[in-house]
Amino acid sequence: KLTKNNYKITAVTRNIHRTAYILKTQANPGYLKLVELKNFNGDKIDELMRSVSICINLIGILYEKSEGQFKLIHTDLPDMLSQKAKKYSLEKFIHLSALGIEEPRDSKYADSKLNGEKKIIKNFKNHIILKPSIVYSVDDNFTTNFMSLLNRLPIFPLYYQGKTKFMPIHCSDLTDVIYFVISKNIESKIIECVGPETLSFK
Repeated sequence: KLTKNNYKITAVTRNIHRTAYILKTQANPGYLKLVELKNFNGDKIDELMRSVSICINLIGILYEKSEGQFKLIHTDLPDMLSQKAKKYSLEKFIHLSALGIEEPRDSKYADSKLNGEKKIIKNFKNHIILKPSIVYSVDDNFTTNFMSLLNRLPIFPLYYQGKTKFMPIHCSDLTDVIYFVISKNIESKIIECVGPETLSFK
């Protein structure tokens, strides 16, 4: 979406071979550069930040593989990126957070996301925090996993009586929001991004 509208993109990824397979066909030649970064190397991030005008942080996880991963990825990384955005006078820092995390019920995920938002707001004035409900598409990590489990299991637990509400948003609609925020030069906002339907977990 961005490259088709004449924005040059540097996409930072942990696995350049897998990402290249998906992304290389999505842009005109010269408009997409792929950079592999397997850890949060401050010097490398400094080098990248010097040459861009906008940073979009899309990094997030649903499950911890080891203790402290939520804090590292959802709090410490946004903290570092937003500080560097200020250091290099970026036009904008766009951060993808999550909807409904304001009252975390013993949730390390929600707590880490909320703390990340607070760090960004403190560090960098021209922030845009996008708070989507469940983002879905082909082969996403949430809906596809649940459909697979429901097909295989004879019973399935309904947490909180299945009353938890979602307003799923398709990834292409979320992409449109990101493009709109950039192209219309939206500044310093928290935007809730939801789809047209309200569904319960049940």
